Amino acid sequence: MVISGRTRVFTILAHPSIHVMAPLVYNHIFSRMDLDMIYIVHDVVPEALPETVRSFSGWRNLGGFNVTIPHKEAVAGLVGSLCDTSKRTGVVNTVVRNADGTLAGYNTDGIGALGALGEVMGASCLVIGAGGAARAIVDALLAAGVRQVSVMNRSRQGAIRLCGLFSGSPVHGYRGEPLEEIDIVVQATPVADEIPLSLELERFRRGTRILETLMRPSVLSKKALSLGLEIVPGTAMLYYQTRRNFELLTGEHLSDRHLDDAFASVGYRAP
Repeated sequence: MVISGRTRVFTILAHPSIHVMAPLVYNHIFSRMDLDMIYIVHDVVPEALPETVRSFSGWRNLGGFNVTIPHKEAVAGLVGSLCDTSKRTGVVNTVVRNADGTLAGYNTDGIGALGALGEVMGASCLVIGAGGAARAIVDALLAAGVRQVSVMNRSRQGAIRLCGLFSGSPVHGYRGEPLEEIDIVVQATPVADEIPLSLELERFRRGTRILETLMRPSVLSKKALSLGLEIVPGTAMLYYQTRRNFELLTGEHLSDRHLDDAFASVGYRAP
């Protein structure tokens, strides 16, 4: 890869950044597609976020950037325009820098979740967590025609805030309804070393789908598999997100072959 003054740059805003795998995936694709582009990482503390995002408007060879924990909500208030999903949820994970320097915010968490889960029409869903990813995934589940969404969260106020974004829809805080009646579980917290909220996995039916948004193995996924539940790994969600994010940022079509190859290069399995 030869980097010059013409090279288009992409980045991701994170804090901490040690867990970020995006540069390995994107740079592999850029190399295979012979694109004059490079992807780097910005580890930005929350206090420096507004100044950082403002500076990006003047960075002329910046094509755009992704956003991850803990900046998804804050960035939504710092860009010039928002897609419909980001308007509804107040969450951004991808930002495109237009030729005039304006920044346009998008959210692809829901696209990734639906791609990973497959058909969800009429399903009864339980979402664990109420942060940015949970908001976007709930929005996507509703658009895809699920029957209801129950929200379980460590903070009751957080669950109330999420449900308030979707007033008039079948979204409510978990009220103790039978877990045996749940079809899909979305684990949208960062907890990996224990089962979030001591969820009683034994009560779910065999074959219940559990989407984990984490990119690493967890106590929940290990136990769920031993009980005959179906784990949909976070890497499956990332796969479908990456396709949409790549096309938003670069304007280029991304083939299955190049995406599968990039995932294999970092030890991820394509869904």
